[in-house]
Amino acid sequence: MNKDQLKEEKEMEIDLLSLFFYLIQKWKILLLGAIIGGILAEGMTLLKTPMYQSTSTLYMLSKTTSITSMADLQLGSELSSDFTIIASSKPVVDAAVESLKEDKNITLTRGQIQNMLSVANKEDTRMLSITVTSDDPELSYEVADAVTTAAVAQMAAITQTDPPTIVEHPEVASDAMDNGMRKNLAVGILAGLVLVAAIYVILYMMNDRIQTEEDIQTYLDATVLGVIPVDKELAYYSKQEEKNEKGRHGRKKKA
Repeated sequence: MNKDQLKEEKEMEIDLLSLFFYLIQKWKILLLGAIIGGILAEGMTLLKTPMYQSTSTLYMLSKTTSITSMADLQLGSELSSDFTIIASSKPVVDAAVESLKEDKNITLTRGQIQNMLSVANKEDTRMLSITVTSDDPELSYEVADAVTTAAVAQMAAITQTDPPTIVEHPEVASDAMDNGMRKNLAVGILAGLVLVAAIYVILYMMNDRIQTEEDIQTYLDATVLGVIPVDKELAYYSKQEEKNEKGRHGRKKKA
């Protein structure tokens, strides 16, 4: 490793150390940025519309299927993936649209229901969950009930067997979904802190002025022979005297 490389590494170490202490000096502003970020994140979370879910659960084996047969159990597992697709298919959704319009006087489009609907096969089970999410708990329930009924009928028609068993019927949600307040608060605090720190890092990197003895030794490769201390109090009074002097000259010109 040559002399230039050693010098570059030394400069980098000094820069990182100086940057660290520079940021430490700005801890009040960094803390303020974190607080503002947290407040903004919490405010945005509170402004979100509360969402409600209604879920039904289907068992992929019918009531008349014998669970003593391994073949039946294997068949139920294999059909779970197929039924997941069937439950969210267009025929099922269209049937739910018609049912809601005729029985409940609720008019929704296929796209609206598809945006509310999610179907999932619980891992390592023959259970299928049908979940509907909306900003109205009653609407979530009605749509979930209609989709569940249509899905069960469609599955039976396609497989030409008895319909799957409904383990849990959908219910009207009494509480809204978790809006992720804690998570959003943590993200907001971190984002505010990082943003303010990034601004200070950029300002620090753009500042190429020589300010300390170490800067002279590092960047100019020169030896500091002596240091003249600055009397801050004297400097303050000197500036005040200059301002007063300028004021007197200004008044004389007007006169």
